[in-house]
Amino acid sequence: MIALDYTVVIQIIAFLLLWLLLSKLLFGPFLGLVEERERRTEGKKREAATLSAEGEGLRSEYERSIENAKEEGRKLREALLEQGREAHERLLAEAREGSTKLVQTVREELQRAMQRERELVGREAEAIARQIAEKVLGRRVG
Repeated sequence: MIALDYTVVIQIIAFLLLWLLLSKLLFGPFLGLVEERERRTEGKKREAATLSAEGEGLRSEYERSIENAKEEGRKLREALLEQGREAHERLLAEAREGSTKLVQTVREELQRAMQRERELVGREAEAIARQIAEKVLGRRVG
């Protein structure tokens, strides 16, 4: 059987003093370190969540920028193609107009040349006819 004597009281007092001493020197700082570690961990988790959200926002912004750049590039390409078509049509119209003017100028020049040649042939035919008439008649025709 267990006998209760004064040593039990001393052991209880020694235990309480040791408990008080250990809680001040060991348990308190240890629990403080655990709480600090927990606080820092939560802070880092919040910071990581914030950075993750910020990264997601930046990624979304980057993707929007890429899409905007693609759209702008498509619009620019279409505008350049349209300008090219307009320039092509304008050059074709100018070329048609120039060729029409050139054909008209050549036709007019040919008509003038043909008229000059007809007049020349007419004068030569008249001269030849006069020569033939003079030979046939034997005298000068006038």
